[in-house]
Amino acid sequence: MLPQFVILPLAVLLVWLALARGIQPLNQLEQRIRARSPDDLSPLDDRTVPLEVAPLVSSVNDLLTRLNESLATQKRFLADAAHQLKTPLAGLRMQADLAQRQGTTADDLKQSLQQIGHASVRATHTVNQLLALARAEGGGTALAQQPCDVVRLTIEVVREAVPRALEQRIDLGYEGPEPGAPGFTRQGNPTLLREMIRNLVDNALFYTPSTPERPGVVTVRVHADPFSHALAVQVEDNGPGIPAAERARVFEPFYRVLGTNVDGSGLGLPIVREIAQQHGAQVSVDDAHPGQQPPGALFTVRFAAGT
Repeated sequence: MLPQFVILPLAVLLVWLALARGIQPLNQLEQRIRARSPDDLSPLDDRTVPLEVAPLVSSVNDLLTRLNESLATQKRFLADAAHQLKTPLAGLRMQADLAQRQGTTADDLKQSLQQIGHASVRATHTVNQLLALARAEGGGTALAQQPCDVVRLTIEVVREAVPRALEQRIDLGYEGPEPGAPGFTRQGNPTLLREMIRNLVDNALFYTPSTPERPGVVTVRVHADPFSHALAVQVEDNGPGIPAAERARVFEPFYRVLGTNVDGSGLGLPIVREIAQQHGAQVSVDDAHPGQQPPGALFTVRFAAGT
């Protein structure tokens, strides 16, 4: 018994020393993490950690990389949003200063007020789009989902857009089944889905020119594949179209196609993509009339098969 009483404490001491030596790299890793500044999202050094912990450190590094990209996107978005709001606000201030100058005539004052009205409308539209994008990005957890009749939502959006289409002399039409048709119901949030379709229609009306020689035509379609039961919402126009090299970038916030001579906010299509992704749908853009000039644009939102 006496040798065992001597060997047992010695074995415990040796095990403790081995564990302390084994977890020393983890302690050093913990100290390095604690010593980091809050804005330091660089990857952790996984060369000095035990082999068993390397997969965990690799997963943490992947999380830090994605978090860094997300924060960079948010910072870029905020900077772009501030820039977009700065222009109409500067116009408001300039027109207000012009209206307050001495010797301003009634015509000059009226013109300044008109410019102030245009700048305020532009600022309001940008703010509303920013709020819609923020609502879309947080809609997956903030808003409940329910069965939605995509046909009914689409027809409602088209009806609301008719006065604007008449004002711009654009032929706006709808092609598809009547509300309540079987196979056109999807689980989602009706507010977000209506916002998605509205942005597609507004985008088509915004970028489709209309002249007496060549009237603008915008057609909204809803159809379902009879075999796969996949549902699609399409918005087609006969406008200038989108070059193939720029079709991926039009879904980036604040990006606008050059040469369109249209002063938009650049937020409509990013809102469409965000809402579509939250509902398991894909958005694509193609030429509405390949081989013709202008080719027009055809935006398609494809929902997966479901009920």
